[in-house]
Parts: sequence; structure tokens; C-alpha cells
Amino acid sequence: MTDEESAPLEGVDIGSGSLDDDERERVREALTSETNIRRNEAVQTLSRLSKEDPDEIRPFVDDLLALLDDERTTIAQQAGTALLAVARERPEALADDVSSVFALVEHDANSLELLGTQILVQVVLERPEAVASHLDRIAAVLKGRSPAYERGEGIDMVDDEEARQTMLEHDKQEHQLLIQSQGRLANVITAAAEGAPEAAAEHVDAVIGLFDTPDVTVVGAAVDAVGEIARADPEAAAGAGAYDALVACLNHDREIVRARAVRALGHLGDDRAVGPLEDLARVEDDEDLADLAAETAAFLDEQ
Repeated sequence: MTDEESAPLEGVDIGSGSLDDDERERVREALTSETNIRRNEAVQTLSRLSKEDPDEIRPFVDDLLALLDDERTTIAQQAGTALLAVARERPEALADDVSSVFALVEHDANSLELLGTQILVQVVLERPEAVASHLDRIAAVLKGRSPAYERGEGIDMVDDEEARQTMLEHDKQEHQLLIQSQGRLANVITAAAEGAPEAAAEHVDAVIGLFDTPDVTVVGAAVDAVGEIARADPEAAAGAGAYDALVACLNHDREIVRARAVRALGHLGDDRAVGPLEDLARVEDDEDLADLAAETAAFLDEQ
């Protein structure tokens, strides 16, 4: 950043990488302005400043959180970008306001969903309990989603070949954003359950509900999360129907899901799984997984 660079907001200069008291007041007033242009100028100022020193925008965290559900997508995007910079340096600064971040995570725009997800990733690593209390909302975002690309409606109806190809490329880019967000949200679920299984246990039924989602990455993460919850609180997991759901996963067509289900059943500790695990051990083609199933069955049988 050069010394001559000024912020988009009149009367504010971010060339030094910091704001004085008068400039902070100007930014704060603009952030709460009823005028879209003024709000946009203010968030652009903070977004630029966050790249130099995220600590400089910490006094504006509450104002930026309030703008995540702004009617103007560009304003929400800039506010989220600034907050992501804060989350990377000081994730604890957002831990008590995670619910506000869902204005992005639950947004229809894939770029905003991904941005909100990136913020959650930073927070869950530092304060998993803050995110674990919102696992039901994360599950609702992921429920039923497929990783497969489906061409958007209306593209094939465009006659102009160049315009159709442009639309198709944009459609594929949007799908990639969605896939990135799904993968990160799946990791968030597992990290929250690992770091705060007691808080996650309150939402175990929502996590189990992801077992039949088409995205195997999400399914695997959900199974791992239930396993972590079962390790800490087997009664909570059992009460939500974890046993039947995990046994069903032993028949999943993907090996990674079957393996994770075996481990989760071991954590659950229900000896009813001995039979299904022995059955898997007999028919499983992968020797390592077959051995794991047999060992887990023997472990449960001895309990």
C-alpha cells in the first residue's frame, strides 16, 4: 500500500495502514448509513485496510457482522472479506457472533456461502464449541446436496453460441464454488465434533440426517462426527438412532464410508454391532477394512 493511496470513503486515508480517531468515526457513520453507496464505500475501506492489518478493523467487527445480511450482495461480500481477515488472525473475536456469519453460509450466492464457510473454518479451529452449537444449520445447508454438476436451466435455450459458452463457463465456476464450500463445511462438522463433542451431541440427529446425502465427502465427515460424539456421549448418540444409521453405512458403496462407520460403531460400544461387523469382515474385499471390522467386532464382543 502506497502512502498516497486513499480509501474509497471521502476524508479517510488508508495509506499509512491505520486510521486516526476522526477517520474511524467517519467510517462508523458510513457503515450505518441508509445510503447504499456510503455503506459500500465504508466496507471497501475496511476490506482494503484488512489486507494490511486486520487488527485495525477489529473495532468495527460488530458493524461488519451486521452488514453480512445487507440487501446489496457487494456490501455483504466486502464485509465478509474484511471479517475473514480478522478470523485468520483473531478467530476468537468472532466466536461469540458465529450466528451472524450464517447470513453468508445460508446465502443463495455460492461465493458468499464459501466466504462464510471460510470464516467458520477459522473459528472452529480455535473455538469449536462456538460452531458446534450451530451444527443443525450447517446440516440444513448440506442436506441432499450432490457433488455432480448439472447444467443450469436456460443455457441451452440461448441461440448465440458465444453467449451460451460464456454462460456455461460461469455456471461451471459457480458449481466449483459450491463444491469448495461443501468440502469445507464437511470438515467444519468433523472439527466441531472432535473439539466440542458435548455441544455437538445436542445436534447429533441433524448430523445423522446427512448419512443419505449424495456427496460422499459430507457423508464421511458426518459419520466421523457421530463417532466423536459417541466416544464422548454414547447415550446421546444411541438416543438419536446412531446404531441403525451406522450399521446401514456398513453397506455403503464407498469403502471410505464403510471404514468410518466401523470406527464409529467401535466408539458407540453397542454389542449388537458384532454380527453386522463380522458379516462385513467376511465379504469385504479390502483386507485392511475386513481386519478392522473383525477387530472391532471382537472388541465389542468382549465388552
